[in-house]
Amino acid sequence: MTISKSKLITFEGASGSSLISGGKSDKYATNLIEMVVDGKKDFITEVVRCPKFGSCTLDTGTIIGKRNSIGQLVLNNDANDTERQYYNKLNKQTKNQANNIEPGGLTASEQELYNLITGNGNQVLINSTTADGVTIKGNGEPIGGDGQPPKEVTLKDINANIKGREYRKSYGNYYYPEDLAANKQDRIRFTMKFSEGTIINATLDSESRVFQRRPPTAIGGSVTLPVVSGISDQNSVDWKGAELNPLQALGAGAAINLFETAKDAGISEAVRGIGGMAGQLGRELRRKNAGTDIATAMNTYLAQQAVGAQSLLSRTTGAVLNPNLEMLFNSPQLRNFTFTFKLSPRDASEANQVKKIIRFFKQGMSVKTSDSNVFLKAPNVFDINYQTFDGDTEISHPSINKIKTCALLSCDVQYTPDGTYMTYDDPARTMTAYQLNLQFNELDPIYDKDYTDLDDDQDTTLGY
Repeated sequence: MTISKSKLITFEGASGSSLISGGKSDKYATNLIEMVVDGKKDFITEVVRCPKFGSCTLDTGTIIGKRNSIGQLVLNNDANDTERQYYNKLNKQTKNQANNIEPGGLTASEQELYNLITGNGNQVLINSTTADGVTIKGNGEPIGGDGQPPKEVTLKDINANIKGREYRKSYGNYYYPEDLAANKQDRIRFTMKFSEGTIINATLDSESRVFQRRPPTAIGGSVTLPVVSGISDQNSVDWKGAELNPLQALGAGAAINLFETAKDAGISEAVRGIGGMAGQLGRELRRKNAGTDIATAMNTYLAQQAVGAQSLLSRTTGAVLNPNLEMLFNSPQLRNFTFTFKLSPRDASEANQVKKIIRFFKQGMSVKTSDSNVFLKAPNVFDINYQTFDGDTEISHPSINKIKTCALLSCDVQYTPDGTYMTYDDPARTMTAYQLNLQFNELDPIYDKDYTDLDDDQDTTLGY
C-alpha cells in the first residue's frame, strides 16, 4: 500500500508557497489499494490531505474522499469547505497523481479498469459505464465477464442541475446602529450565499455522504446588528413509542428465519419450511403457556386483527397482549431561530442603513428565476454568526451557540411598532421606527461529529 508523491495545491492567491498571506493551499496525495476479486485485480484510489510539513502517510494524513467506478472524486465528511468550494481544481490535480502510480503485471482488461477507476479512462468507456451501469470493453464484452451479465452493476449518482440563475450578486456591508462598525460591541452578523442543490450519491459507503451539497457561492455584503435579549436555541430529536407484542415478535422471528432460508437454500426450500415454522410457533406458545386459555386468547386476538374490531381481546377476556412499549429513536429535528430587532434611525444616514438592511433580507429570501424563466431557483440561504472581540481581533463568540446555514422562512416588517404612524420630515419620509421579525430554519440536522469538527472535542466552545 503506497502513497504517491504529495503535491501542493493552491486554491486561492498567488501560486507557489502556502505561506502567502490570504492564500488557501494544502498538500494532497493519492493512495492506491490493490485487491483481487474473482481472480482479477481491482482497485480503490483514495485522496489524502497531507500535513504541510513532514512525510505524508496514512497515519499522518486524512482521507477526504475516493474515486468512484468512473474516476469521479466523491468527498466524504472529512473534506472541508475549501475543498468543496474548489472541487474541480482538487479533482483535476489529484487525478494527475494517479498517472504516476503504475501497478505492474496487469492484463489488458485490468489496465483498462485501472485507467477508468483512476479517472484516466477514455470518454467512450466512461460513457458506456455511465449509460449502462456496467463497464464495457471496446469489443462490447463486459469487463470481468464471460459474455454473461456482470455480477455487479454501477449505481448512478443523481447529479442533475438546472443552469442559469437571475439574482443580485452583491450588497453593501450594513450596520445598525451605524456606529457599530467602529466599536467593539458584541454583535450578530448575517451573510448570504446560494447553492445549486445537492448531489445524491448512490452508495452505502460509510465514508461518503449520501447527500453532498454542491459548493455554495457567496453573495457579497452583510448585515451586522447588536445582540438582542431573548436569544436561545432548542436542540431536539424525535423519539416515538413503539410496540411489539409477543405474537408479533414470534412472527417476526419466523419471517426472518424464512428469509435467511430463502437466501441460503432458495425459495422452494423456504416455502417447504412454512408448515414447520407454524408448528414450531405452536410448540413455543404451548411451552410458554402459564395456563390453559392462551390458545383461546390467541384465537380472539387473530380474529380481532382479521375483522378490524378494536379491543375485542380486552372486551371478551379483560386482558391484552403485553405491548412491550418502549421509546425508539425516529429521526433528527431541524432547529429554528427567531430574531426580533427594533430599528429606530437617529439621522438621515442611519435611516438609509435601516432601509438597506430590510431590503437585504427581503430581496435575499425572494425566489430566483432561471435564464429561461421555465424554472424557479431557490432563494439565497444565510449564515448567522455571533461575534465578539479578543483585543482588536473579531472572533466567533465562544459562549453562545453556533448556527448552521439557514433558510429564511419569513421576514415580517412592522412599520408602526409603537402603535402610531410617525415619519421624519425628510424627503424619503422615513418611519421613526421599524420592527424586523426574522424566522430561520437550519438546512441540516446537528450531528455528534459537528461538535468534534469544531475543536476536536477540546470543549473550547458551546458548539451547536
